[in-house]
Amino acid sequence: MADSARIRQLSRRSLLAGAAAAGAAALLAACASDGSSTAGPSAAAGNASQGATESFPITIAHTYGSTTIAAEPTRIVAISTVDADVVISLGVVPIGMPAVAAGADGEDAYPWTTAGLEALGAGWDTAAAPTLYGAADAVDVDAVAALEPDLILGVHSGMSEDEYTRLSAVAPTLAYPADASAYEATWEAVTITVGGALGRSAAAEALVNTTTDVLTTARTLNPSLSGASYAAVALDASGPSITMFTEVDTRSQVLQQLGLTRAPAAQSVEEAAGAVAVNYPLSEAAQLEADLLWAQVDGDDAVEAIEVDPRLAEIPAVANGTALFVTDEVAAMSLAAASPLSLPWCCENHVPDVVAAIEASRATASAAATPVASATAS
Repeated sequence: MADSARIRQLSRRSLLAGAAAAGAAALLAACASDGSSTAGPSAAAGNASQGATESFPITIAHTYGSTTIAAEPTRIVAISTVDADVVISLGVVPIGMPAVAAGADGEDAYPWTTAGLEALGAGWDTAAAPTLYGAADAVDVDAVAALEPDLILGVHSGMSEDEYTRLSAVAPTLAYPADASAYEATWEAVTITVGGALGRSAAAEALVNTTTDVLTTARTLNPSLSGASYAAVALDASGPSITMFTEVDTRSQVLQQLGLTRAPAAQSVEEAAGAVAVNYPLSEAAQLEADLLWAQVDGDDAVEAIEVDPRLAEIPAVANGTALFVTDEVAAMSLAAASPLSLPWCCENHVPDVVAAIEASRATASAAATPVASATAS
């Protein structure tokens, strides 16, 4: 399908090469709109000279109680890449963080994280770079303890109570917020919480504002985003199955901040409290109408399998070739692991594909409606 090939997610190299110059310039201007804090890699360099502005000790509540941080932390280990991104955005280099999952273009970190570290003079080829420990579903408590941290951050994580207890025996530890579930904390909440733990609340609030400005600028530059309906899913032809990302999932949070609204079919699925993803019935595939079908899939071979599967091919956007198949893990994680570092990258490199998919979908719907309108008029 020609349309499907055009809409299909490009490689990271192609994404970087194809970013619109005007959009990039406007986003950079938005990043620099607040002198106290910036968004993107420049945030790290801009905030590095600020240091802590609050007095210690500081106590922060979370899902497993509260944690008191006696003095400004200097040896910080992040349990998730999102926590690490926020620390870097605030001008601090963590001593340890997880490597990204296998498949992210063969790299150990996302490009926005690497750029942020380089802005602090802590690129991966320097002695100041963080130590990486293996990415896994469970926290590698031994690897974290070996780094001798004075603060452990798991604000955007699925840290269990047992892991929290074991980590707390190593150093003061923050789990995810009490009003969120595992991996459910918004990028804003993570930024504010981590900023508080580092004694940099003012810088964190400014960082949230300037990152929000980046999203607002992207929405303004691309009017087709506002009001467009979306369904964010993961598709698998081996089942087959349709996994729907819920409203509390970070992908949905970012798409809504860009001005989109969840499609009625996506809203109709019964969601367990706190679940970030649920199964969508295959029997209702044909009802999954949306201006944007944002579909995370495992490579180009998976796309081809989806397109020929008789049940998945009933999804309107798959049938008409306008689905945005996100085969590049880096692009997918710029939403799924949203942070003040990833979101400017997302707006510059991934949002153009979102816009193209919406416009292709609307053009296809308009073309299909024209013959009907002509026949009615005659």
